[in-house]
Amino acid sequence: MSLINGTTTTLHAHMTFDWVEYTVFAAMLGLSVLIGMYYGFIKTGKETVTSYILGDKNMNIFPVIMSLISSHVSGITLIGVPSETYMFGTQYYAVIFVNIIVTLLIVYIFIPVFYKLQLNSVYEYLEMRFCHRVRVMASLIFAFYLLLYIPVVIYVPALAFNQLTGYSVHVITPIVSVICIFYTTFGGLKGVSWTVAMQSIFTITSVIFIIYIGCCNVGGFSEVFRKNEAGHRLEMFNLNPDPFARNTFWTVTFGATFNWLATLAIQPGVVQRFISVPTQRHAVQVIIWGAIGVTIVKSLTVFMGLLMYATYSDCDPFATGEVEKSSQLLPFYVLDIMGDYRGLTGLFIAGVFSAALSTMSCGLNAAAGTIYEDFVTIFYSSEKHAPIILKLIVVILGTLCVTLVFIVEHLGGVLQVSATLNY
Repeated sequence: MSLINGTTTTLHAHMTFDWVEYTVFAAMLGLSVLIGMYYGFIKTGKETVTSYILGDKNMNIFPVIMSLISSHVSGITLIGVPSETYMFGTQYYAVIFVNIIVTLLIVYIFIPVFYKLQLNSVYEYLEMRFCHRVRVMASLIFAFYLLLYIPVVIYVPALAFNQLTGYSVHVITPIVSVICIFYTTFGGLKGVSWTVAMQSIFTITSVIFIIYIGCCNVGGFSEVFRKNEAGHRLEMFNLNPDPFARNTFWTVTFGATFNWLATLAIQPGVVQRFISVPTQRHAVQVIIWGAIGVTIVKSLTVFMGLLMYATYSDCDPFATGEVEKSSQLLPFYVLDIMGDYRGLTGLFIAGVFSAALSTMSCGLNAAAGTIYEDFVTIFYSSEKHAPIILKLIVVILGTLCVTLVFIVEHLGGVLQVSATLNY
């Protein structure tokens, strides 16, 4: 089966979704719609730009923290990191050191600046520091980046769903994307944040079940580490100075430092969350707890890779031909160990899609605010129609992202690069 083929069959013919699996998956989607409807049609106040993209700057820190974690941890992470660890060991886990450095930089350098300025668009800072053209260029690059990245984020779990059920990527992608666009459009930041908080429960629960059942099958934690040590998979401080080596301590930490600064310090969606809470102290709490959450998720996904290696150390599914691409490995493993437990494979796919939808909804909400502030207000600055314009931007961007999914599936090399850069 090819990574870029949207019409693959299930990995195991005898392990298929039944109504229980579909019910679990549908429950996640249904709850997402209900939360969006609640904040869009029931718990409504005066609709303004500030309320839509910043939650009136009075957000509860819990959903903000969860949305920060989930927007950074996509379905690419949940599928890609375990496969990376399975094939190349734990050197990738050196990113936890980067998390500490980046968190300190954000707390002491970035948050004081951005919280004081209270900008609706982070790129307003570039205009204040340089000129309007720099602001516009940066905003265009961000919008272009999202239009390339979000389709990949949606495509990866859709491919996993295809592997588990046989349903085409072309069927599941529009369905889940329309649901995401719906609750993002009408819920605003409050709806998005609480939806993401709910979705994160599915993601974390699915990961915990995978680890628990996997450990029981292998023989416990000690056996997992014993087999990985025997297979030379436990590595953290490879100090090889060669910059062309796949993973060393230096390449991982140096590269991830700049990547995470870009995604956790100055990315519009993250800065949006900094200033959506009541005080600067709350903003610091958001980034600290968010960093802890990201570290926990990274740790769990790396451990899933160790679990898979411990399970298949004597019978590599790549060697037997049961798995051909790295993106197939985790779905294959889940079916293998959880196929006999009704509902758990549905929980897994709900968890993977939850991570993807979280990234998509947070991205669309942030992009809408950025495009409105950096482009629309130049020509039309009426506050009266601002909420309608923001919602239209979300719908247009979301539709473009769904359309681009059908192009992404034909870009095998680009897809791999995008996934690798956003672990």
